[in-house]
Amino acid sequence: MLRIIRTPSPAAILLATLLAVAFVALGCSEDAAEPVGDGDGAIARSPEAPIVVAAGEPMVIGISTALSGGPNGIRGTEYRDAAITAITRWKEANGELIAGHEIVVRAEDDGCGDGAVTAIAAERLLRAKGLVGVIGPQCSSGVVAVIEDYAEAGIVMISGSATTTSLTDDQGEDAFFFRTAYRNDLEGTLIGLFLALNPELGIDTAYMIDNGETYGEDLAANAASVAEENGVAVIRKSIVEGTVDFSDLAAEIASANPGFVGFAGFNPEAALLYRQLRDAGYTGLFGAGDGAASVTGFVEPVGAEEAEGVLFAGCTVPLPEDFLEDFRSIHKEEPSAAFPAQYADAATILLNAVASVAEEQDDGSLVIDPVRLRDEVRATVLTAEEARSGAIAFDENGDRVPPGAAGLEGFVSAALAAQDAAGYENLGLIPCQVQDGRLVNLLGPGAAGIRLP
Repeated sequence: MLRIIRTPSPAAILLATLLAVAFVALGCSEDAAEPVGDGDGAIARSPEAPIVVAAGEPMVIGISTALSGGPNGIRGTEYRDAAITAITRWKEANGELIAGHEIVVRAEDDGCGDGAVTAIAAERLLRAKGLVGVIGPQCSSGVVAVIEDYAEAGIVMISGSATTTSLTDDQGEDAFFFRTAYRNDLEGTLIGLFLALNPELGIDTAYMIDNGETYGEDLAANAASVAEENGVAVIRKSIVEGTVDFSDLAAEIASANPGFVGFAGFNPEAALLYRQLRDAGYTGLFGAGDGAASVTGFVEPVGAEEAEGVLFAGCTVPLPEDFLEDFRSIHKEEPSAAFPAQYADAATILLNAVASVAEEQDDGSLVIDPVRLRDEVRATVLTAEEARSGAIAFDENGDRVPPGAAGLEGFVSAALAAQDAAGYENLGLIPCQVQDGRLVNLLGPGAAGIRLP
């Protein structure tokens, strides 16, 4: 039985409307009256301090995603529910309890790109009795705000959507942050390879526009670098999130008439920019990153006919029907954002690791060594059959790599040298195109062909 209990945010939190807290108990009885896993105050946490779940108490899996606030909240609730779906399925396959303890999910609204809100979400999760790990945060700037807090607390966090390249650069083997999401430099190379691998498009100039935030700047810079290495002249532009009038930029681009316009940002800006480009007379190819890949966020506002042919780098990995059926029972709709499969895999990885290292004590309590749990996560190897977003392993920095690969640098170098995008699907990185109002995958099994203008 699935039960969701919402509790009001403390009055002291000024951003209360962004902090609708969800306590999600998986397997609890319908008559459960009180939220579970809520601590009364600060808990002494560190990599050296064992995680202790008291006898008779549940262990808590934290989820840190946006649960309100427009498009980010829409994506975040999908990611939360994908993780819940995976946890439910894990329990069906492995049993309701781990070392005699119930598994409970506590979801906190982390505001996505608002680091201050993500920090409040982390503070609340770290006060939760029985917390063993966190799935998320959702956005890269949120990760930056809390990565040290979780590491100092010895709490593993696995994000399914934070893609900024530098998040893991300086971590090393003693860090506690992992991600089942791909990195922006990988997505950028995929965009650059698209421009290089399709000479029939005649793309010799391109505009790369970012949203002025960590995610967008990083993605646009990496895409521009690979494109330029392949002979494409790139003009970089930046916009401010929240902008609704792109008429000046659209007029400039229409006048320049580049072969391709790429946008690294989110909706509604992506949809608004695209529509105003068309209104200004630009007829060339338009593409965006994973942050804008959405039927509800992009295709429906623009209109299926107008959106036909738009490309996205980083789209929803096709999910098997049995998983989709379980997801729909929780979320009521099909997933449309880029990373539900990666959040499902993050949940599976965390539960596998917890089950492997948890030690039940004579008094019925449960003890987990934080370092052992972290190392067990790092040792993860999931085959394509076991994972939802493609085969998964982690490198020493916590980045996702294909199992058996000699690191990400070697993978990218080989792809660029061969001018071949095959293999990116094993990183959960699948481009798609709007075709007949749907996002159609262009890479991996069952891939469709690109429809050219």
